[in-house]
Amino acid sequence: MPRMIISMSILALFVIAGSGVSEGTNWMYLIENGKGDKCYIDIDSIKRTSPGMMQVVRKIESDKSQKVSSLVSYLEVDCEGSRIKSIKETTNFNDGEVTTVQGKNEFQPVESDDIEESLVEFVCSLKKTGQ
Repeated sequence: MPRMIISMSILALFVIAGSGVSEGTNWMYLIENGKGDKCYIDIDSIKRTSPGMMQVVRKIESDKSQKVSSLVSYLEVDCEGSRIKSIKETTNFNDGEVTTVQGKNEFQPVESDDIEESLVEFVCSLKKTGQ
């Protein structure tokens, strides 16, 4: 896992200056899971909210979905407990429709070998370096 954090941190340094995926947001590609879902995070959204807690905006895109183009989630990350809480989620549909709902607003444990595990490792590694 430490190698993964170092690799993602190095990747972030190279990608941070790159172009975004969407207008007005500084999206950085983070990881793709086995199902083909691509995870991006908004580098500019990452902030510490309290000791051991961070906030980040994540976007998931799936080439396999015929209805949904992306899911954008506003998340709170518990670095010490390795948990994530969804604050708000916006679903962008291929037909142009957009829906926004409040998240469950309760922390969920992060599963290993999942997109969320990589997200927590990356975001929390920035916390340790004073970002």
